Amino acid sequence: MRKFTKLASIAFISILGFTSCERDNKTEVLPVVPPSDGSKMTLEGGEGGTDAANAVYVDLSTDKQTSVARKSWSLGFYSGSAFRVILNNHMAYSAMVTNQTDIKAVSSTNVDLTKLNYNFQAKDQLQNYDDTAGRIEKSLIAEIKATESENKVYVINPVHPNADKSNVWKVKINRGTAQDYVLQYAKLDDTNFKSLTIKKDNKLNFNFISFSEGPVNVEPTKDEWDLVWTKSIYYTAMGGAPIPYFFSDLVFINHLNGVSVSEVVFLGKDNKSNGQPNYEEFDSSKLSSIKFKNNRNAMATSWRNTLSVGVLRDRFYVIKDKAGNIYKLRFLAMGVKDDGGKRGYPEIEYKLVKSN
Repeated sequence: MRKFTKLASIAFISILGFTSCERDNKTEVLPVVPPSDGSKMTLEGGEGGTDAANAVYVDLSTDKQTSVARKSWSLGFYSGSAFRVILNNHMAYSAMVTNQTDIKAVSSTNVDLTKLNYNFQAKDQLQNYDDTAGRIEKSLIAEIKATESENKVYVINPVHPNADKSNVWKVKINRGTAQDYVLQYAKLDDTNFKSLTIKKDNKLNFNFISFSEGPVNVEPTKDEWDLVWTKSIYYTAMGGAPIPYFFSDLVFINHLNGVSVSEVVFLGKDNKSNGQPNYEEFDSSKLSSIKFKNNRNAMATSWRNTLSVGVLRDRFYVIKDKAGNIYKLRFLAMGVKDDGGKRGYPEIEYKLVKSN
C-alpha cells in the first residue's frame, strides 16, 4: 500500500511538472494596441518664443509628445551599420577638422577659431555645420575608421554665433570593441582629456552625449516618434548660393526609421481650389495619388511663413509611419500674426486615414 501511495505521489508530481512546463513553454500573446484615430495637440516647445527651449518629438499612433531641451546634448552616435557621429544642429554647433590625430596636440595656439564664427555672408560657410538634410553619410565628422591613426581631431563650437576658446571643445573618436565608439574629449586648451565608451543600441537612431553631463537621453526609441518640431541651423539662399541660417519652427520627419510624407496643396492663386482634396475631404480613396518622400526635411519650413501669415492654410500633409499607418496632418496655429496661438507652442491636428 505504501509502495502504491509513493508511486501515485511521483505520478502526481510529474503531472504537475509537465503542466507547469507546458504553461511555461506557451508564448505569451500580448494585446495588439490599435493606432490612435487622431487628435489635436499643442506642442510643448517651452518658453523663449522664436528661441523656444525644447525640441518636441511626436508619435502620431500613440498621441504622445516628448519635449527635450535643445541644449541637453552635444553629439549623437549612430546606431545603424555605419560609424557616424552628428553635431547638435538644434543649437547650431559649428565644427572643423584639424590635421592632427592626437587630441593633446590641438590647442588654441594652432587652431583659427574665427573660422567657427557664424558669418552668413562667408563663402562655403555651410561646411562648418552638419548636413541640414540629415543624410547620415554626409555628417561633418567623417565616418569613424577602424584604424585609430586615420581618425582626425575635430574642434567644436557649441555657442552660436561666435567661438571663444573658453567654450570650444576638441574631440577624437575611435572605434572600440564590437559595436562601440570611444570618445576622447576636452576643452580646447586642456592637456588632459576624458574618455567615454558609447555602445550602439538598435532600438535608437542615436545614443547621445553631453560634453558637460556625459550620456543623456534625447530622442525616444526610433519606433516611438514620427516627426520633430525644433529650432535648428538650416539653409537659405543669398545671391543664389545656399548659406546657413538659424531657423525657428522647423519640422523634420524620422527618415532614418522609414517615416515618409507627402505635401498636399489644395488652393492655388487667389485661394481658389486647384482640384486637390482639402483636409476634410481627404480619405483612403485619395491615397493612390499620393507620392511619399522620405527625406528628413520634406516638411521643414513649407508649412509656415514667419514673416507674415504664420501657418499656411492652403495645405496639409500625409504621413506614413514605420508600421504603415497613414495620417493626414495640418497645422492650426504657431503664434504669428493672425493665426492665433503662442510662439513656441504650435498646434496640430491629425486623423488616421489608413491603419497598417
